[in-house]
Amino acid sequence: MLGRLSGGFSAPSVAALLQAPNAALQSVGSDGERRVAWARIVVTALLLITPTYKLIRYPDNQVFVLGFFVTAIAFGAAVVVRWLLRKGQYGTWVGFASSGLDVSLVSLALTLFLFSGPPLGAINSKVTFEIYFLAIAATALRYDGRISAFAGVLAMAQYAGLVGFAMWRWDLAAPTSLDADTGTFSLVDQVTRLILMGSATLLAMLMVDRAQTLVQAASTDPLTGVGNRAHFDRRAHAEHERARRYQRHLAIALIDVDHFKLFNDAHGHGVGDNVLVTVATLLGRNLRRSDVLARYGGEEFALVLPEATLEAARAKIDLSRRTIEVTILDLPDGKEPSRLTISAGVAVFPEDGDTIDLLVAVADERLLSAKRQGRNQVVAGPLTGEHRVPSAS
Repeated sequence: MLGRLSGGFSAPSVAALLQAPNAALQSVGSDGERRVAWARIVVTALLLITPTYKLIRYPDNQVFVLGFFVTAIAFGAAVVVRWLLRKGQYGTWVGFASSGLDVSLVSLALTLFLFSGPPLGAINSKVTFEIYFLAIAATALRYDGRISAFAGVLAMAQYAGLVGFAMWRWDLAAPTSLDADTGTFSLVDQVTRLILMGSATLLAMLMVDRAQTLVQAASTDPLTGVGNRAHFDRRAHAEHERARRYQRHLAIALIDVDHFKLFNDAHGHGVGDNVLVTVATLLGRNLRRSDVLARYGGEEFALVLPEATLEAARAKIDLSRRTIEVTILDLPDGKEPSRLTISAGVAVFPEDGDTIDLLVAVADERLLSAKRQGRNQVVAGPLTGEHRVPSAS
């Protein structure tokens, strides 16, 4: 994905368009889903104005009654989706469900119009039909090409089924089906509509692919390939919110490469870069999919370990420390091989603080303690006289 950004444009494969997003993209997609939820409420509320006015003005008109009914259902569904997002953690299934809901509400409206008025009024709709495109376009904000494909295919299948049923149920070319306001039936026009829906789906998937490339580049340290500081901050706050909601542990660790300046001074910055790449690789081997590794700055790395107690986090990082300790660097300048060591400080929510800033401050203090005590160790317990920033609460 990064290669397409740095090496020029190349058409993405179908597999690339349908690949599952990584943790960073899921975090961004979660924010996108919440934005779509707000937009859904605003749009459906505005759409409710016209059918409400018409219902009051023409209470006996069945079409206006159905229009109000469908729009009210859409508004109620929008409120429920927003409420569920506030209550629970975002998962990929939410994107599939909400985009499927958006598409299906459009199909429901067209179906009700099909049975409540001239069939061609639904088949040749020039207002309701276009909402399909809004629903498909909104899927790009989930940063998951699979959701865009799902919504597009679902919309095409539902609309094709609706047209096919109308062709089977009524003679759409009969004089009784014709109306000056609804036009005439054209199978070519209906096929063209399906092609346009497919094109909109492909465009949404390409937008997702491009956004994924940009987000990946903006979240990745170009040297080590792990997350950068912005990625750490975003994921740390997201995991902290989840830990608070479900009353789970969350560990934050800061890790520093011991005597890194000596590597640069003695062997040059090229060797120093190789040291950072090696440390990032070895730290990443012992992590779960839900864990977050980022380059925090310079020779310092940071970890976010969801649902990890202080002891579990200490044991995990100490395993990496021991692995790094026995790793021998073959130096390109002909000098004797060197060994690497790291020092680390660990803090855990909620025992060590209730904000990310406080947890980072505690982890940093313990990292400094590990250095003062001789380096090559992990400090995870409270320090004597350890300073605490007062809680915001």
